[in-house]
Amino acid sequence: MPRTPATTPATRTATATAPATRTPAPATSATSTTSTARVAAGPAPRLLGAPRPDAVLRRVREAAVPAFALLLATLFFSSNVTPASASDLGGSGIPVSTAAPMTGQTLAASLVVLAVADRDSYGVTDPPPPPPPEPEPAAVEQTVTGSSSSSAVVGGVGAVASGGGTIVNSGTGDIRWPFPGSVVLSSGFGPRSAPCAACSSMHMGLDMTPGGGTPIGAVAAGTVRIAGVHAQFGTYVVIDHMIDGGLVSTMYAHMRSGSSPLTVGQQVGVGELVGAVGRTGVATGEHLHFEVLMGGSTQIDPKAWLDANAGRTL
Repeated sequence: MPRTPATTPATRTATATAPATRTPAPATSATSTTSTARVAAGPAPRLLGAPRPDAVLRRVREAAVPAFALLLATLFFSSNVTPASASDLGGSGIPVSTAAPMTGQTLAASLVVLAVADRDSYGVTDPPPPPPPEPEPAAVEQTVTGSSSSSAVVGGVGAVASGGGTIVNSGTGDIRWPFPGSVVLSSGFGPRSAPCAACSSMHMGLDMTPGGGTPIGAVAAGTVRIAGVHAQFGTYVVIDHMIDGGLVSTMYAHMRSGSSPLTVGQQVGVGELVGAVGRTGVATGEHLHFEVLMGGSTQIDPKAWLDANAGRTL
């Protein structure tokens, strides 16, 4: 084994006096230190796993829109489901629907048609036609012989004071009915339903309907005051009579044109021809409109007067 040479004093002195030499650091050490310092001084890297708050809100809104639309669609279809009627229930009480399934497009189209139909269903409505007039009750026949004083009220709208029915005139006495034998009374004296637009609802005479062309006789002797044509009465005659010391006038209206031979101022006897039954003037049919005027102007019920005076001897 070789031995290490011993250190001599000269050797120790040379070692102590020799200057210390520093080993230079590698060039790469400074570069690495600078790069490390620069990296450490830069901004901290962002973590990829943590989302930003505005991105979270956007995702929540995007997810809520489809959910809200689905909720609206569910409510719409559930509100348009037709409930089962009692006849659709089976023996178990479970509703059984026989309707075919309806798609969303079909349902939407049907709703549009329904809306259009409802919109177009409004319009101007014409008033309904008036109901047909009720027929007047048939006249009740009433028989009057000679100078009987029967004055029963007979049928007619408005319950006229008298008139209607059938009279039988004996054709005797100084005061007589205008027609001998049997005659129908069609409208009495007093209020009534007007038989036409121009007709009066307050009838001031007695209508007799023995038939068109039937001769009309004067009810008493007298003097012709009027013989002519009137817009309402047509061909008519007014005769003045002195009865029981007072003036009583009688009028005969709606006679056929040219049927009366009488002239103003002419004297006539009881039963003498006055004219023929017609429908001149305002009339709905051929009839005699007969009036009695006390004092020459006050209209009274002709039937009541004839019932009280026909057959009398003056």
